[in-house]
Amino acid sequence: IIYIEADSNYSVFHLSNHEKITVSKVLREFEEVLPSEQFVRIHKSSIINLNHLREYNSKNGLQALLKNGESINVSRRRASDFYEKIKLFTKSNSEH
Repeated sequence: IIYIEADSNYSVFHLSNHEKITVSKVLREFEEVLPSEQFVRIHKSSIINLNHLREYNSKNGLQALLKNGESINVSRRRASDFYEKIKLFTKSNSEH
């Protein structure tokens, strides 16, 4: 899973093999069951997998740039959580 985006009452999974899978559940349900150290909700309509985060920048508002070349906006409301998750994720991966 690279990221999941909301589409009304559905969630669309974007996978690393370029497939998209649509599921009839809302993002909140996945947010509750996915490992929180790896997946972070960055917008009301997006959850990203930190393993697929290439970089982030704040040139035109905060954006998460993914390894597949896509860019997803990080909402101001979720920015501090995003930074905190990146810090924990980086620390956790450097210990392995």
